[in-house]
Amino acid sequence: MMNYIVNWNLLDTIIFFCENKLHKVKAVVCDSKEAEPDVELMIQAETAHLKTENECLKKREMPAHLLEEEGEYFCPKCQYKQPDQHVRYCANCGHRVIYVSKRIV
Repeated sequence: MMNYIVNWNLLDTIIFFCENKLHKVKAVVCDSKEAEPDVELMIQAETAHLKTENECLKKREMPAHLLEEEGEYFCPKCQYKQPDQHVRYCANCGHRVIYVSKRIV
């Protein structure tokens, strides 16, 4: 009968130790959720993201002339066939395109 009690105490000690560690981990996680993020770091990260996005948009804003081959029109960037010459943006890559007629006025 004595062995069960000794073994039970050992098992109970291990369970108690694990419970304490889990409670400490839970407290640390809860504290980290309540802490506010650093505002300056968030502003710097957002500024860098917006600069990158702005550069990508600037590249798309310079219109490219549609390519015409045998009455069909293609995007000069991705060679996607456009439905007609009056499109403003390529349906495939999103680049801004324009059609320039060859008529002399």
